[in-house]
Amino acid sequence: MTTKKTLVLIDSLYEQYGLDGTQQEGILFLPMLRGRLAGRAPRAIRKLHLSLPLPGQSLWMGGWTGMADRFDTVVLADAGNTPNVVRYLKRRHPGKRMIVWYRNPVAASLPPDALDRTACELWSFDPDDCAAYGMGYNPQFYIPRTPAPVQPIRQDVLFVGQDKGRGQLLARMEQALQRAGCRTRFWIVGVNSPRLSYEEIVREIARSRVIVDCPCEGQAGLTLRPLEALFYRKKLLTTSPAIRAQDFYHPGNVFVWGEDDPETLGAFLAGPYAAQADQYREAHGLRAWVERFYT
Repeated sequence: MTTKKTLVLIDSLYEQYGLDGTQQEGILFLPMLRGRLAGRAPRAIRKLHLSLPLPGQSLWMGGWTGMADRFDTVVLADAGNTPNVVRYLKRRHPGKRMIVWYRNPVAASLPPDALDRTACELWSFDPDDCAAYGMGYNPQFYIPRTPAPVQPIRQDVLFVGQDKGRGQLLARMEQALQRAGCRTRFWIVGVNSPRLSYEEIVREIARSRVIVDCPCEGQAGLTLRPLEALFYRKKLLTTSPAIRAQDFYHPGNVFVWGEDDPETLGAFLAGPYAAQADQYREAHGLRAWVERFYT
């Protein structure tokens, strides 16, 4: 286990896991930028200021500027202002190791050529993007809520997410599941559901037997859905055949839509959860994710 100290500046993790300002085993989580700005004009002013070598840029930063020198590595998000923050850190701490970790596909995120590779390393959760853009590979990780919520089961199968061009496929899946006698709840944000907080999503997971995973076209890296299923001991129904290459894959826990025999779906849904998968949780947790940056 590494004794290196790591500063993680990935804003979405604070909303998802509630990590803002927390420190675990030498890993400190802080927002990359300070607060939320309402309206396009303030965000444009911030981005312009950060893009120029002007004084006062620390006013926009998330409270970490006075402590970055205490850490061996700074890990940043694949966000629009990340190139500016990397330049800021490079000026203040020229020898600091910086990593920009993509937790989103490049096609839907920051172009890699916007980043100075002499100042930072590029890593990604997606193996195809790693091969295409010469990035280091570090897959998605998960931090479960503690304690895990205990809820009465209200639905057999749950999907929560945006349409992203998957609406017709999701509708066909839900109809087929309902014909098989399943109670379904497909919450498509902006269509039949408002945006849910992550706390609300976890509560709905606790109320479900099976989680639906439907990665966007062209995405090879794991979404959070398989990891939520692993950590909360839920079954997974996924459209990604690549799931079979994961260490935690077990046919009793994972059904690949479009490839596994649909005649076996009923037996899959009714069968018990295979506890053998529990041994792989640690390999997909926070500590393992950080360790991979140092090995």
